[in-house]
Amino acid sequence: MREAREVFEEIKVLYGFKNLTELSKFFGKNGNWAASMIKNESIPYPQCAQVCTEKNVSMDWLLFNKEGQSVDKAELLNLIQEGLYESKELAILEDLTLEQLKATSALVLKQVENVVRINKCLSNNEKKAV
Repeated sequence: MREAREVFEEIKVLYGFKNLTELSKFFGKNGNWAASMIKNESIPYPQCAQVCTEKNVSMDWLLFNKEGQSVDKAELLNLIQEGLYESKELAILEDLTLEQLKATSALVLKQVENVVRINKCLSNNEKKAV
């Protein structure tokens, strides 16, 4: 687990605060609140939850410096395409052409990217498939 000082530093950076006084006032606390919390090695969990929501970071990252699980974009696209092809074989999506399935998989991938951390490295061949 990160030390309180590290957590406050990350929060300061995320919001672009110049100092701990700005950070304290942002959360509606007195000017020395953050410094006191650091001195006492206290983590402000309600404020951490707010930061995670507002800045779209995970609590694991903020408190433990752990990155969320990521997925390789090419692998995810392949899995989506396989699922759609299987749906075609099972006659669930029988009216779609292979090109339509590829386009649909790219659209599904785009929606998934909005909520999941994806490593965005595709080879040139895989880029053409999208």
